Amino acid sequence: MTRNRARIGPFRALCVLALGAGIAGVSGIAPAIAQPQGVRAYLVLTTPASTSTVAQAVVAQGGTVQNRHAEIGVIVAHSTATDFATRMRAVSGVQKVGQSRDTDVPAQGSTARRYLEPQMGSSIAAPLEPVDWNMSMMGADRAWDINPGSRSVTVGVLDTGVQGTHDDLRANFDAANSVSCLYGKTNTTPGAWEPDAYAPAAGHGTSVAGIIAAARNGRGVVGVAPNVRIAAVKVMEPTGYMYPENVICGLMWSAARGFTVTNNSYYVDPYTFNHPTNLDQDAVIEAVRRAVDYAHGRGTVTVAAAGNFSTNLDTEQGLFLPGDLPNAISVTATTTRKELAYYSNYGLNTVELTAPGGDGNGMINTTDLNNGYTTFSGTSASSPHAAGVVALLASANPSASPDQLRSMLLSQAIDTPCPSGDSRCTGTLTRNSHFGEGIANALRAVSGSDPGPGPGTTVYATDFESGTWTLNPAGTDTATSGRFEVGDPGATSWNGYTLQPGNTVSGIRALVSGAAPGASAGDGDIDGGITSASSPPIQIPAGGTAKLTLSWYLGWLYNSAGADFLRVRVVSGTGSTTVFEKKTSSSNTSAVWTAATVDLTPWTGNSVRILVEAGDVSGGSLVEAGVDDVRVTHQAATR
Repeated sequence: MTRNRARIGPFRALCVLALGAGIAGVSGIAPAIAQPQGVRAYLVLTTPASTSTVAQAVVAQGGTVQNRHAEIGVIVAHSTATDFATRMRAVSGVQKVGQSRDTDVPAQGSTARRYLEPQMGSSIAAPLEPVDWNMSMMGADRAWDINPGSRSVTVGVLDTGVQGTHDDLRANFDAANSVSCLYGKTNTTPGAWEPDAYAPAAGHGTSVAGIIAAARNGRGVVGVAPNVRIAAVKVMEPTGYMYPENVICGLMWSAARGFTVTNNSYYVDPYTFNHPTNLDQDAVIEAVRRAVDYAHGRGTVTVAAAGNFSTNLDTEQGLFLPGDLPNAISVTATTTRKELAYYSNYGLNTVELTAPGGDGNGMINTTDLNNGYTTFSGTSASSPHAAGVVALLASANPSASPDQLRSMLLSQAIDTPCPSGDSRCTGTLTRNSHFGEGIANALRAVSGSDPGPGPGTTVYATDFESGTWTLNPAGTDTATSGRFEVGDPGATSWNGYTLQPGNTVSGIRALVSGAAPGASAGDGDIDGGITSASSPPIQIPAGGTAKLTLSWYLGWLYNSAGADFLRVRVVSGTGSTTVFEKKTSSSNTSAVWTAATVDLTPWTGNSVRILVEAGDVSGGSLVEAGVDDVRVTHQAATR
């Protein structure tokens, strides 16, 4: 097989991250059925009406038929003959033939083995369903209370397999509609759809599934659409490759089973980009395109990762599959700062949408193997965020067609402008090369509203660029260093963990514990006790409801041991009440700007102050804290 491009590249290293539990610990997994050594796989294309005749020709030419998709005129054939493709191209009725994989690929040489495992991140302790930055950015946290998704909507996760027994997934996992499509053929043996033991990046599909539909059950994390169904469609082989016959099988299965949407956080092996001028790659392009189009015709929306090469896809001559296909929705990755992630591909005429993908300043928390949890990043993370929003749209609009769902997804997206000074970004506020139509909008998908500070009138707001907060308002602070100040935080990190992010949510100032950057993790952090800061008096109107929204971070190392904290109190004439608290743990944890919402309705009709406190009370531990964009809103009672 000739190659126009090397198929090993940084996209897989960044996009497909299986972070956390060791792969060797995967349990309850059916053994994979391997393709025989030395056998070459081919895609043979014909008209749908001619598959029987061409299948006979495959046998006559010394091949075997592995699978046949009569609906789209695609046959998966195996042969040991090196000239099989040449002979089949001469058969009457055959339109295209292409070899779909390399022969005898060793597992240790796979993309995943060489590029994914060294990039694996850290497992995290089980969260208690915090509203993380990614869900807040899309308004998903407010969408859940309106419509968490319909049980009649199923999302197919075409990936490495899904461990559907996970505590956060099993309530929504659809084993009856899950399948393995390895080697281009369906296998519905119970457990065949689970990750393969010792496969590289085995947990990737489980992490993707958690972003889409982790249940809202009071523990762990919450998916974008926490009440929809998810089905595993395993397309990655134990060697770490996702070959086109597997992907075609998965797309056809999804269409036949009536899945509303599929998520595709990968690219189709064995090529990074497929060129129509290459006979093998031309057949791969056409076969995958037919499968995507068939799924579209049967009511399935295909959502796909845009890829992680930092490449302008508009200038790339080959096609990145399946995201570059007309009936697939290509999704880039944005960060906590609403900037294009450094790794994300982009293109004004190629990508259509963006969604949270994260980077070193803020990762995505999600499910992991063996009932664990992990951080995650890449367009592999942004794509399932968008797929979850499609699932919410379908839940709110059950009769909508794939074209209508796509139109709503793009028209409702949150307009996101090109960042100042980035010459790579071209286009307008409403459509540009970094973000397509904008950030996927979960809240508007179910309510018609855009994410923001929430409904109501703003009665107080500060981004700390101006205005006055009182530091140490009671004169009782005991911290000996790292006391709160209003300033531009300097980045401080240790061994890959961010203790103080070098950015704010908006502007250049925030309320932070020691703004100066540290040469080491312990420089300028809170030491010796508590530090505090207070807002000016805020008069909340009587009646109706009131809310406090703010952004916060807390970073710590293991020696904090769960004793240190960031706390928000409401101080009024009747006393002081804690309304928000985040405590540390005994695990190293990076500081990430995260949004929080607090109900202030009990204080309507009162004058209050917002008191922020942070403390190092465990003795010499490392802890940093910050707050930005504080807002109090009031919603009058309806008559």
